[in-house]
Amino acid sequence: MRALKTAIHLLPSLAVGIALGAVPSESPYSTPQPPFYGQVRTRTEYDIKGMADTTTKKALLNTQLRTRLGFVAVPNPAIEIKIEIQDVRFMGSETNAANNPASATVGNLKGLDLMQGYFAVEQGPFKTAIGRQKMSLGAGRFLSTLEWSPTSRAFDGWSGNLALGNGNLTGLAYLIRDTNTIVTGDNAILSGLYYSHQITPDIVAEAYGFYDESRLASAYGGVTAQAFDLLNYGERVAGKVGIFAFEEEFIWQGGEVSVGGKDKDNTAFQLATRLGIALGTHKANAGLDIMSGDDTPTDDDISTYRANYYFAHNLYGWMDYFASNPAFGVMDWRLDGDFGFLPGPNGNPRVSFKPQYHFFTPQAAPSGMDDAYGQEIDAEVHVAWFPKSNIVLGAGFFIPGDNAFRLPAASQASPGVPTARLANATASKETGFFLYFMPVFNF
Repeated sequence: MRALKTAIHLLPSLAVGIALGAVPSESPYSTPQPPFYGQVRTRTEYDIKGMADTTTKKALLNTQLRTRLGFVAVPNPAIEIKIEIQDVRFMGSETNAANNPASATVGNLKGLDLMQGYFAVEQGPFKTAIGRQKMSLGAGRFLSTLEWSPTSRAFDGWSGNLALGNGNLTGLAYLIRDTNTIVTGDNAILSGLYYSHQITPDIVAEAYGFYDESRLASAYGGVTAQAFDLLNYGERVAGKVGIFAFEEEFIWQGGEVSVGGKDKDNTAFQLATRLGIALGTHKANAGLDIMSGDDTPTDDDISTYRANYYFAHNLYGWMDYFASNPAFGVMDWRLDGDFGFLPGPNGNPRVSFKPQYHFFTPQAAPSGMDDAYGQEIDAEVHVAWFPKSNIVLGAGFFIPGDNAFRLPAASQASPGVPTARLANATASKETGFFLYFMPVFNF
């Protein structure tokens, strides 16, 4: 209830802001919703990006399989029901009987789960959905579906969307985690409002406010918190003027974090800037991304930005080193491009080349500890030769700096990496690299 009240209090501050004009993507409000759809995606990875194994020097090789099947029913024009089932597994990961590896072929780890399951009711310009649902806002810096992950991300709860001409308002209240124990009442709740506005056909802006409450222990940036109450206010403007493209987004994060039974003030931020050129199917950008850090962890203030629901891969490289924000924060000085070739029947390129360069430094670090984390060079080739398909070949290289050992071991992990391998996660300064092949077929 307190979370819902906070969301209501945020409304006046958002009503006067300008924001992004589109309906939230991958949400119950994005249209059209196909009556029947699915996806089969594999990703084969060759991974030694953890800089972790200093003894056997073994790399990690695995193939992930994601299979989706979804249905949308419309019993009458005002009601929509959606069910999406997802199966995720690593090839060859089935358990086997003792001394009989071949018995794994008759096993099943039950990787099947409910990805989405909700009903939505639409009355005039207002539509509301209750159940398990996807939600992605803006560029995904605060909240996204994390589609790169094999499992992706979905939320349990309620959301509503109101069409306002050139504007669009979305409200939500999600139960992130609940222990189901009435005595303790331990849970985590996310609620808030997101407003978007189409300023011109080429320029959009957004403003939002969210209350993120947790009564469960969580570790982040080297700090274990017993609870937190975080207020997040953000704004974003993005668009194009002639051949020039731009983007700016700022998120301020305030509130309190309980550490060791003591409440500490939370004053953190995230900033993103982009400036680029767009010429047809060719685009190039320069920019700076920042998540704030904390150079004095012993005081009564926590200034390490806590990114709980964002899309790390898209914003801070592709190699997982910043899946969680390090204690000293991160500044990502970056260059990226998207170059399309061989236009298809619809005018979209059949082949795209997407390079990136990142130079990572701490945002706030004590004197003598402010060396660079390192550099990352990434490249992807996307081939869309068949309808509703995207075949991706990718490579990433991370060149450690003198501060690379301060990156948290947890962010250097990949699914399937043995715990023992992470024990030496900060012991090597060798260049890490990551190769993958990811064909995606949809219907």
